[in-house]
Amino acid sequence: MGKIKQGILGGFKGKVGTVIGSSWNGISYMKGHAQNIRNPKTPAQMIQRDFFKEVQDLAGQLSNEQLAFLFPLTPKNMTRRNALAQQLAADPVVTDDAKHVDLANITTLGNAPTADLPDATIIAAGENLTISWDGSTDYRAAHSDEFPTVFVANVTKKKVYLVNSTVAFGQSGNQSFNVGLSAYGEATDTFSGFLLSTGATSPHWHGHLCVSERPARVKRNA
Repeated sequence: MGKIKQGILGGFKGKVGTVIGSSWNGISYMKGHAQNIRNPKTPAQMIQRDFFKEVQDLAGQLSNEQLAFLFPLTPKNMTRRNALAQQLAADPVVTDDAKHVDLANITTLGNAPTADLPDATIIAAGENLTISWDGSTDYRAAHSDEFPTVFVANVTKKKVYLVNSTVAFGQSGNQSFNVGLSAYGEATDTFSGFLLSTGATSPHWHGHLCVSERPARVKRNA
């Protein structure tokens, strides 16, 4: 806003072109007229907006209690939900005309414990969603009686869940449990996910977890 000094121009009121004149306490001012905000909706902008909506929708699917499990250590300078959105958006799948969260390749989220855990296999068949794991790790052998939580992603429908296991890790070999498929998707959907350690030695709910730090992940041999 420009201040007009009395002189050859003098003061003025009202609009002149893109300038508006006014007076306050005997002092004349002029300011630019408010301009319309352009929203051209270019292809690149629309791709980014759709991606932002997708990230926000995914982050909004988990409850505050579940977020507290994923982020037992409060993120610095942001909410847990925003921290999750930031992680989901970190490594997207990008094509010429689209940008999506890569749910199929996410292997860890939050700062909740993952430790050195076996990989999870998640398969839809019939009316069940079967979640299983196999292979030996040091963490599994030392915590065979612990009941994990499983991060489950329906890659097809862009849905995410935290599912509490009804069986313990076990020291070795295949362990599996079933949940009703209808709550998570359909038999034609593709699922992905990974195990999270909880410290619980009996079937649990998120409100009973007492996770406070993330154990170091042991580097696996190729």
